[in-house]
Amino acid sequence: MANIKTDVVNILKDVEIFSEFDNEILVEFSNSMTEVFLNKGETLFNKGDQENAMYVILDGSVEVHDNYYIFTTLNSKQFFGEYSLIDSALRSASVTAVRETHLLELKQNTFEQVTSKNPELWKNVLIPLIKRLRDYNIIEEKLTMRTIDIQKKNHEVEQEKENIATQKKELEAINATKDKFFTIIGHDLKNPFSTVIGITDLLLNNFVSLEEEEKLKNIRQINRFSKNAYNMLDNLLLWARSQTGSLKINFKRANLKNIIDNITELFSINSSQKSISLNSHINSEFHGYIDVDMISTVVRNLVSNAFKFTTENGTININAIEVGDMLQIEVADTGVGISKEAQEELFNIEKKTNIIDSSEKDGKGLGMILIKEFISKNGGEIWVESELNVGTTFYFTIPKAL
Repeated sequence: MANIKTDVVNILKDVEIFSEFDNEILVEFSNSMTEVFLNKGETLFNKGDQENAMYVILDGSVEVHDNYYIFTTLNSKQFFGEYSLIDSALRSASVTAVRETHLLELKQNTFEQVTSKNPELWKNVLIPLIKRLRDYNIIEEKLTMRTIDIQKKNHEVEQEKENIATQKKELEAINATKDKFFTIIGHDLKNPFSTVIGITDLLLNNFVSLEEEEKLKNIRQINRFSKNAYNMLDNLLLWARSQTGSLKINFKRANLKNIIDNITELFSINSSQKSISLNSHINSEFHGYIDVDMISTVVRNLVSNAFKFTTENGTININAIEVGDMLQIEVADTGVGISKEAQEELFNIEKKTNIIDSSEKDGKGLGMILIKEFISKNGGEIWVESELNVGTTFYFTIPKAL
């Protein structure tokens, strides 16, 4: 028995918390310590248990854990539960044997009895306790930093997933737009050329036999369809540039009346030929902060559509009013009008809308899509009001220049 006690004393001298104690004190501790044996997987105590004792590992290994999270693994000549000697708080973690383990248990009351007779012994205990507390703080800080790092990486992963999902949606939208683009090229742009080719074939094969009036009629048709194809191609090229980002925006202060007057002048011949009255009522003091080319394209397209769908002796009016810090422009015609169903799909590239049932005036192509995009790029909005066989009014807004 004496040899066993001697061995225990020698072991305790190698344990940090007891390293400063005299042999006499260590013998007194060892006489009161209890041996504990654990099998592999056996739990010494659980988190929340009330146990006022510390333990020294003579041989074996234990894990300090909270359910499945392992805080640390302790081996021979290491100790745990030391704060139970001075504090009766509940256990903050569970301890389970990793393999067969031999422990020595020192009860709180035994420790208090020994140290009460020698108060100076507290210094020997507090020094290693403070050191371990500092070590724990360092470990906790590292764990906190590691947790923050993991959370940051998890956030980055989630952010990357969101970016990938967003990019996927953008790619899908681009592909859908590209498909629509080729559909328009294949259908809307092909049709006028097919018509022109058909008319020119008729003229080539029957030029001598055709009356002069018939020849003139066919030439007028070629002219009209060629202009329509040109305008459509121009819109396609502008829209393609806007989609690729190569279309630069140049904002500047511009007089709205000058822009509208230039466009009405372009359509003066159309107005005369079709006996359609084109009127502009724009305050010369109205100035917008806009890209002039884009807004000119918008108005030109709207007026062109108005002429296309307004019958002889009809009227097209262009007006503008101030609405807060915006200018509201309207292009109104007395044409065939647009159905409610067609109005809802007018600015949607995914839809193919026939404004009226006429092969000559089939489809909206990219004109309305381009108009909406250009107005949006200039910080405005567009909407339409229409009634079949009464007429149509397009409204759009642009920022007012200060």
